[in-house]
Amino acid sequence: MEMGWKREANVIAERFYSGEIPGFLTKEFVAKDGEFVVLEKENDIFLERGPGKLVISSFLDAFTDVIMVDKTEKTLVHDIKSICLTDGKSIGMKFTISFRIFNSDHLSKNLMGERRKLFISDVLDETMSCVMCRNILPKIQKRSIKDFAKDEFREKIKSSIETCIKKKFKDWGLLMASMSINFDVREEACLTAASSSETTCVSEAKTQAMSAGEEDATSGLEGERREREVRMELEKKQMQRDMEEAIEALELKEVQEKEKELKESGLSESQTSELEEELENLKKAKEVTERKFYKKELSEDAFERMMEDFEKRIIEIEARLKKEKG
Repeated sequence: MEMGWKREANVIAERFYSGEIPGFLTKEFVAKDGEFVVLEKENDIFLERGPGKLVISSFLDAFTDVIMVDKTEKTLVHDIKSICLTDGKSIGMKFTISFRIFNSDHLSKNLMGERRKLFISDVLDETMSCVMCRNILPKIQKRSIKDFAKDEFREKIKSSIETCIKKKFKDWGLLMASMSINFDVREEACLTAASSSETTCVSEAKTQAMSAGEEDATSGLEGERREREVRMELEKKQMQRDMEEAIEALELKEVQEKEKELKESGLSESQTSELEEELENLKKAKEVTERKFYKKELSEDAFERMMEDFEKRIIEIEARLKKEKG
């Protein structure tokens, strides 16, 4: 009994285990145009065939996994509406990427991983997380609106972004066919005043609230009211972040005091256990801080400062534990 790939919309690769494939002595696969059958044995690819029928002996060609892959060209389109710049003003960025799968081994190991199904949206999510948020947006946010008003600068940064994404796609087994980037540097954005020093851009919320006020009221009073509400909301968020940083500072001080005490005397069994628990908590806090930064909930300076503290404390505790256990 032959197997054909009945895939869901926007799925570009799907993994099947050998036990899920019908057939006892032989297993048959049928790949349509643009589809490839990839056979894996213990996470290594040993056979890949293009469109057509593939017959495999269950005894001579033992395999553990089958990955059905769509190698036709796909397109990603994403619009980042507001990127806060160093001067507090914002720009928008829309990018379109055309790509196709060209290396099934890299795709399986570096992108698909434990997923049973790989969607186009997964590629977009990984691109945003691993490339845009980690490498590109922090650099863009260090520039001012004046930089993006220059054609030469926009072309230069477009080329840099394309190179960065193309390199990551190659690691994932994807071949970028084309990429276009458009920056939205509107006059309104240039005139928007900075409302906060945080890297998370909030000026868009203010602009939208003011626009809504202009549409809903003719007197302008509604717009002023909405602007005050936005300003109060921004101040509230800033106060909340200040409180969180203060709490983190207190926790850091407590940890440092504990570390000082431990360095001055030997560790008992309970103290060792407590230190190991503290180390685990530090690693979890580090992961939470990274997620907050990628979600733009932390400024780059605060992130770098906190990560430096985390690394220093983790190294000190690990060294102390190693010394005690050694």
